[in-house]
Amino acid sequence: MQKHPFKSKPFVIPAQKLSDLAGRKLIFLKDRDGYGEKPWSDWFTFLSQREKINLTTGDAIQESTKDALLQMWITSFSYNLPFIQFGDDLKLTKIEGSRGKTISDLAAPAIELPDKPPSGSAVIVGRGPSIFAHKHLELLAEYIKKGRYEGAVCSTDGMLIECLKHEIIPEITVTVDGSLLIKKWFDHPLVKKYGEQLKIVLPVSVNHEAYRVCVENRCKVYWFNPMLDQLTYNESFTRLIGMMTRQSIKDKPLVATQCGGNCGTTAWIMAMELLKRAPIALIGIDFGYPEGTKLEETPYFSSFPKDKLFALPHVFVAVYHPFFKTKATFDAVFYHYREGFLSMQNQTWPWYRQYGGTINCTEGGTLFGPGIHCKPFKTFLDENPK
Repeated sequence: MQKHPFKSKPFVIPAQKLSDLAGRKLIFLKDRDGYGEKPWSDWFTFLSQREKINLTTGDAIQESTKDALLQMWITSFSYNLPFIQFGDDLKLTKIEGSRGKTISDLAAPAIELPDKPPSGSAVIVGRGPSIFAHKHLELLAEYIKKGRYEGAVCSTDGMLIECLKHEIIPEITVTVDGSLLIKKWFDHPLVKKYGEQLKIVLPVSVNHEAYRVCVENRCKVYWFNPMLDQLTYNESFTRLIGMMTRQSIKDKPLVATQCGGNCGTTAWIMAMELLKRAPIALIGIDFGYPEGTKLEETPYFSSFPKDKLFALPHVFVAVYHPFFKTKATFDAVFYHYREGFLSMQNQTWPWYRQYGGTINCTEGGTLFGPGIHCKPFKTFLDENPK
């Protein structure tokens, strides 16, 4: 054991023998980087962040997304913060006793089997091509109208208007995007018509105009903190957001939520973790393009460097679905989303798996693997009326 040359605390690195000079150099560098009084593990984490390694496709997507969108997220958060702190009715002065609602306000009681089973089933509504090809919304609307399905419907932002066209009122509607483009999903006569019945789940980094139109249409807004980076890092954007909101919403702090990079996965997480629903059916969550789609017409095609397009791994890979007997294609982005979703299945609660878990009812797409059950949507509705 070598003594700290400046302080009384011992300097120890297990299973290593360092000269006194080497130990003093490490301590000097640790102090120089601002970690003098902090655990060595914190400094090692800081050092590892400075080093660049060969990134996976998923790492590359996360890095490039954060680099491109961080300024937009920060700007949106700065506009949203007063309303997160003090509520939707904020004017020029603070309204005493008011606060913004968070997703904690939606949370169902904890599952304690067998006394407290899940609250019932749920359907996640995504915007993948399969939902239109198989008329799944029409089928869902028919079952709801006839009282044959009473479970929760959780919609992604891009499908809210489509749900309302079929007179389907989602339990919650979720978004993760910070772009002004998503304002269009809430700026619609049908959203205004049903606004008082709608619960909109928004990230703190959502575009402020999208938030404003939700409030103007009398929707109830519930905030959450999306995990945009590693929460444990001192310079983490997610961690800073949590610190900035913690003091103003003491009774219901913002929950930091893993989103999987897309709205469909986030809605699935909300249905399981907040609403305590199981089983959960997926419609329109394709994570890919149907057979015959022209690659140049896919949304992410233009973002790939043309000179390296077909040299990248997992770019436009054909997939055969073993259950639905269909063919589809995923690109690097959908591959990342798909792998993330499959990974999350390993972290679900025992009660969730016991009561049916995740059921892919898209009748297409690329999603299959451990923890994913597959069946036609009509079969799911017949087997799970509530």
